[in-house]
Amino acid sequence: MKRTIRVAFADQKRGFNPQENEYTELLRKHYDLIITDQDPEYLIYSVFGTDHLNYDCVRIFYTGECLTPDFNECDYAAGFDRIEFGDRYIRFPYYLYHGYETEYLSLKDRPVYTMDDVKAKEGFCSFVVSNCFAQDKRAELFHKISEYKEVASGGRYLNNIGGAVKDKLAFTKKYKFAIACENACYKGYTTEKIVDVFVAGAVPIYFGDPDAVKDFNPKAFIHCADYEDFDAVLEKVKELDQDDEQYLAMLNEPPVLEWQDPDAFEKFLCEIIDRDYASAFRRPISMYTKANDAMIRRHQFFEKHIYKPAKMVKNQLTRLGNGTFLTGKRTK
Repeated sequence: MKRTIRVAFADQKRGFNPQENEYTELLRKHYDLIITDQDPEYLIYSVFGTDHLNYDCVRIFYTGECLTPDFNECDYAAGFDRIEFGDRYIRFPYYLYHGYETEYLSLKDRPVYTMDDVKAKEGFCSFVVSNCFAQDKRAELFHKISEYKEVASGGRYLNNIGGAVKDKLAFTKKYKFAIACENACYKGYTTEKIVDVFVAGAVPIYFGDPDAVKDFNPKAFIHCADYEDFDAVLEKVKELDQDDEQYLAMLNEPPVLEWQDPDAFEKFLCEIIDRDYASAFRRPISMYTKANDAMIRRHQFFEKHIYKPAKMVKNQLTRLGNGTFLTGKRTK
């Protein structure tokens, strides 16, 4: 008979369904779940807010965003950083997260490519990005590689093919190279982007985690961190593009150095829940942490009810001052 546990979710991404999600799918294998905001035993939260501070239960943090966990606010965390923190932390990159682990594991059986596969490539290089709110390095790398040959941009960002592609994998397969850029350059922050390119059978031009070579074979991709600047990166791309034998050798290098366990996060959660509940708490509880939580909640209140409305009014007045109605139509 499964144990019944009370679980809440907070500060998750837009569209998150508390009843059916990646976490409930994992947990229902082992427990009967009651999803509730009323007196939960466990809270699983992310980075999109500060509501987690309102819960006095065991707090478990995970996010696919580039953010180091605050262990003053959570009891346990899974993240990108290569750190050790006793039984409170596990490194679990986003390419292992639910849905992406299948792609990651498929690299074990990746086919051996031939010269015919190289000749069958329809284009030079692809680039698929839709988030425009990130480092300008992505655009800088895109334009630098484009100085040599046209890079096909199939995302909503810098699109040059007449619209966003529906199937990123199918699109990437057509090209010899693919630019794979993280939203931030931070040690340990490696997402599914480089894995997507490996799965598609292209050579990644990767910008992001400076330590990506600790997870992936440096002989299998162009790691921008290994070069002085993007000019040097471009020279390496040219060298490979003009030498099919050298390109094919890189394409056939095993992508992964040491295989990681996609079930590690599930095991981590179960170890937490299977502990005696009273002893499962890890975060410090003191007058200082409670005061910090209260301060953040005050800031949250002022941000929502005072600062944000005031900013909206200011922006509206600015647009009116520039001769623009709130509808976006310009006055005469």
